[in-house]
Amino acid sequence: MKLLMWRGVVYKSWEQCKIQTQPDGYHVESLITGNYRGKIFTVNYVLRLDKHWCIQNFEIHPEIDSTGDLIKGIKVGDEWEINGTVRPEFKGLLYIDISLTPFTNSLPINNLMLMVDQSFKIGVIYIDIFHKDIRRVNQRYTRKSKDEYFYENYDSNFISPISVDRNGIVRSYPNLFELVREGIGKNNE
Repeated sequence: MKLLMWRGVVYKSWEQCKIQTQPDGYHVESLITGNYRGKIFTVNYVLRLDKHWCIQNFEIHPEIDSTGDLIKGIKVGDEWEINGTVRPEFKGLLYIDISLTPFTNSLPINNLMLMVDQSFKIGVIYIDIFHKDIRRVNQRYTRKSKDEYFYENYDSNFISPISVDRNGIVRSYPNLFELVREGIGKNNE
């Protein structure tokens, strides 16, 4: 089991994440806590990834100032069912991007396995926790070196470098997130 902790700069947050390797992929559990614009928040999320780092299902439990929700996504074939409703605009998407964590950027980085100077445009299910918005977003990842990527969000014109560790886990997302602790824990399966 891999243990990770990120500090969120903008969201004044801390994230504790556990990644367990399983025979068919990865099981990820994480807890984010923070204080953004005077609102105290927690987000618990559980992701099931296949062995290629593609999302298979997810549960996200955000709570902002003691008001909570549940966002549940299940992949059925190449369709996505979100909170019990099939969402045709997400058909064929392999990744999610949760607004308050850098971890979900590791999904396409590990799946695409780009060569240096290679880039790839993808669509993702973007989950904006604070605006309670779930939509398709188009992104591009370009590998700049062994551990550096360039991220582009076409929908918001946001761009940023991202550095990763040797396992493709985000170490630094400048001015947003910094990895402060990485370790190995005992697997209690």
